[in-house]
Amino acid sequence: MKNLKEATLKAFFTLIILVVIFTGLSVYLDTLQQAVVAYIFLALSYVLMKFNRNNETVRVLILSLAVFITLRYWIFRTFHTLGYTGFFDSMAMLSLYLAETYAIVIYFLGIFVNISPLKRHPLNLPEDKNILPSVDIFIPTYNEPLEIIKTTVIACKQIKYTQDKINIFILDDGSTTQKRNDREPEKALQAWQRYEELKSLAKEMDVNYITREKNEHAKAGNLNNALWLTSKGFEGYDTKGSEWFCFGKPPSKGGELILVLDCDHVPTVDILEKTVGFFLRDDKLFLVQTPHFFINPTPIERNLGTYAESPGENEMFYGEIHRGLDFWNSSFFCGSGALLRRKYLEEVGGFAGKTITEDAETSLTLHSKGYRSVYLKKPLICGLSPETFDDFITQRSRWTQGMIQIFMLKNPLKQEGLRWYQKLCYLNNCIFWFFGLARIIFIFAPLMYLLFNLRVYNVSTEQIITYAIPHLACSLSVSNYLYGRVRHPFFSEVLETAQSFFLIFPTIGAILNPLSPTFRVTPKGTSLKESTINSRVFTFYILLILCLSGIYAGINKWLYSPLERGAVAVCMAWTLFNLSMIIACIGALYELRQIRRYHRILVEEEALIIIPEKLKSLKATITDISMGGLGLRVDPKDYIPLLNSKIEIVTWNSQGREFRFRVELKRVSKNGNMINLGVSFDLTEDEGKIISYVYGDSGRWERFWSKRDREKGILSGFVYLIKIGFIAMGRNIRGVIKFIFSASKRLFKYKNLGDIWKGYNFTK
Repeated sequence: MKNLKEATLKAFFTLIILVVIFTGLSVYLDTLQQAVVAYIFLALSYVLMKFNRNNETVRVLILSLAVFITLRYWIFRTFHTLGYTGFFDSMAMLSLYLAETYAIVIYFLGIFVNISPLKRHPLNLPEDKNILPSVDIFIPTYNEPLEIIKTTVIACKQIKYTQDKINIFILDDGSTTQKRNDREPEKALQAWQRYEELKSLAKEMDVNYITREKNEHAKAGNLNNALWLTSKGFEGYDTKGSEWFCFGKPPSKGGELILVLDCDHVPTVDILEKTVGFFLRDDKLFLVQTPHFFINPTPIERNLGTYAESPGENEMFYGEIHRGLDFWNSSFFCGSGALLRRKYLEEVGGFAGKTITEDAETSLTLHSKGYRSVYLKKPLICGLSPETFDDFITQRSRWTQGMIQIFMLKNPLKQEGLRWYQKLCYLNNCIFWFFGLARIIFIFAPLMYLLFNLRVYNVSTEQIITYAIPHLACSLSVSNYLYGRVRHPFFSEVLETAQSFFLIFPTIGAILNPLSPTFRVTPKGTSLKESTINSRVFTFYILLILCLSGIYAGINKWLYSPLERGAVAVCMAWTLFNLSMIIACIGALYELRQIRRYHRILVEEEALIIIPEKLKSLKATITDISMGGLGLRVDPKDYIPLLNSKIEIVTWNSQGREFRFRVELKRVSKNGNMINLGVSFDLTEDEGKIISYVYGDSGRWERFWSKRDREKGILSGFVYLIKIGFIAMGRNIRGVIKFIFSASKRLFKYKNLGDIWKGYNFTK
């Protein structure tokens, strides 16, 4: 590992030095020669990407060529395009230049992070179980439904490990003494009810229940309370206002390792088998982080209909970026699905709580102490994404503010103990979250010229062809080369555009007052009884009108200002691109209904349908699974009528374990040449067995990821995005029309216009 890192660094920096020298020399080339050099290098990088993509040396060469092409563009932008032509012109020009510089810095840092993503494999545990470390499982919860918590606790009870070395803790921050004594009687009653419900659940499951006196420092405070409370075991703990109910065997001391699981993150049965081995090999290891796999799509994925065909929104980070961070010993704690060493946590005073992203802050502190981390790209938990766009923004606002807090309060570049490459990795993690500011500038910049004639981009057509086009083409190709299997082209632009306008105030607030942000829990399990228009969409309708106005103004400029046609063409093309992103965002904010009690996940697994009373069986393929039941596909030639018959399903997981379920047939339908069946689990079935089957198989989550792990070309990706954007936007427009008709009908029921909106649920 060390030798590989040193070899990669030597190769990369040798090439970067050559790139810098060549970039400096290229300043003396004329425009034609500059263009020839740029397109030769662009063609070379393209050829290398196509035919030698898996060779490490070639990868370093490709990334070095990308640095050269973009660096020469930035030098050109810095020394040949900036000038004072008036106050407003210059302010617009400078804003765009700073946004471009920020984007280029992020691009360069991304290249550095992803020089050589590390691919790890689980380490086998020793046969002697006595040397295995003890593990405490912390399940922090605040206001999540009891059913979600119960599922996670049952799954934890099924983890394959020496059982007398596992202790499970429900950490309830929704029933603290503070909440149970709330001045509002209704809130106090809710806290007492939750307190009794979770205590009863802990008793039923034979696990530990902990709550504390006050809700201080949010999730970090909850975890720290449990960390210190359990450090000396049940007999020796000091309450300090906390309550600990032990319904199983009382632990004599705190576990050597701590597995942190958000209460909606259900672990697979092999989560400890796959992760504990790293701690046995490395005494300086403080963390093993695993990816977050989600059983449901984000609101944007669901509303655009991309969940089954395109990689998930978080797969770029967990599929590639985190592997790159791992190469630099910079993989960090992501709040859940992570195993940490207790003694190192205690050494630094527990989980960090100065910012609202306690996970990344804790890792920064421990990396500064010289301890190491590991990232294992094996999905070993299954969680819930936010269901609505508002909940999604709540989550991303917390992440944005927390990472900006780390940058402002604990600047990684000033952290003693961090290696220089770790500083760069943490810098990348932090400043990425300023993307909202840059994205807004990129949307408004061409409109400033088309609508107000402000010179935001002072270049000629020849210079665009020589510098800008090679830079854009190379950056798109390299991004697709690095992340194409986990993020299809232009999806990042849609995701960032959809968030930017709603993260702008949290971003500015965190910059101006880094101590002001407070922790807000992301709501989980929200249901949508009907498809709705999210009121935030009108921001994008305004942008749509502005872009169309800009295009109209651009056509006029083209017709009546021939000398400006170069600038007009650039800004028109730029605005059309922004328009396509805005159309996709409009589609993403028409929230499709989500009324299922349980989320389904698409699979392709073998099964047998057994009809005991007829002594018959038939082969079937399971097409989807959930906690409620299964979807199956049967060949018509094998099918026999099943209505009013008692049915059993036999199936197997990735490890070959057999599962047999009694089910009830709910629906039969024909789809092409196949017959589809929908069955629900019998109410008498053991809940633990269902949870083990649905959530316990890590191989299923890996197969689901690999099924979406396919690359799209840049052009085909753009066409695909335009297609789904227009389809989803059509749904949104129909929703707006329904809203207008509904509001019109209400007009006749009230005496004045102001009464129309009273009591009206705008999102409907």
